[in-house]
Amino acid sequence: MAIREDRRPTLASWPKRIYDWEELPERFRPALEVWRTRGLPPGNVTYIPRVHQYKKGMEYVTAWLGEEVLLLAGGEQGVESTLVRPGDVARMTYTIQLLKCSVEVLLDRGGESVTAGFSYNRTKEDQLFPVLNLLLGSAPDHRPRTSHPAAPALEQLRADSYAMYNNSKLCYRFGENIRDSLWVPGRNYGLQTFRKQKPEYFVGKMDRGVVAIHTDFYARRTVYLTWDRLKAASVKEADFRGPGPRRRPAMVLETNLGTPVAVPLLPGQMETAKTFSARLL
Repeated sequence: MAIREDRRPTLASWPKRIYDWEELPERFRPALEVWRTRGLPPGNVTYIPRVHQYKKGMEYVTAWLGEEVLLLAGGEQGVESTLVRPGDVARMTYTIQLLKCSVEVLLDRGGESVTAGFSYNRTKEDQLFPVLNLLLGSAPDHRPRTSHPAAPALEQLRADSYAMYNNSKLCYRFGENIRDSLWVPGRNYGLQTFRKQKPEYFVGKMDRGVVAIHTDFYARRTVYLTWDRLKAASVKEADFRGPGPRRRPAMVLETNLGTPVAVPLLPGQMETAKTFSARLL
């Protein structure tokens, strides 16, 4: 059987802001009907098609009204709807792999966790800014700063790692100033040992919580943790997946919902990480 070729133009899989309700696929409209009666404008809705027209995959819709966000995920089993109210988000994980962005939110439902998310082409990320802002506790029209202020710690980071100096600007989605920070380079294991680019880790103390960034050859992964869900920060052994020792020394951020966030440490980084952990909470 011949494989059907997706002949759509590249932009056909990009996020698309809705300007007329007829532009939104019929399957998603019932989930938005209540909000439409409350005055939801179509411009607050973004439709994210499947990446490939003829392969299995998810398509998404994001919508926002006031301070609330509605996430719709459409697959073969139908449409799943998740409402996110202010204070629901205990953690947001934002991952960039080339042009692919993925967003996963861990929601607190009375002490029980619910996970929702969506992925999209980064080329049109500006259409998702209001939703990203609201999920992180900001106003929908918030514009985080795009440059670092003059600060000795940040100037040192620039000298140590210009790449992380720029990646750390993702912290400003969680506040206007990096009040304290930790940067540690990592190491590769197994076949990855031959890569010139080593993994790097950055932890920033922000007004709204803690931001942990991990960069490697493939991706940038940023985790936003709110203060009210963070229980402890300490240096101890933690479990890691993938190549290398399963249990390694790490700075561990423990939360009251979801799994801890662990930053692996090399032997010479232990004392610096302990000092930073003591200042963090």
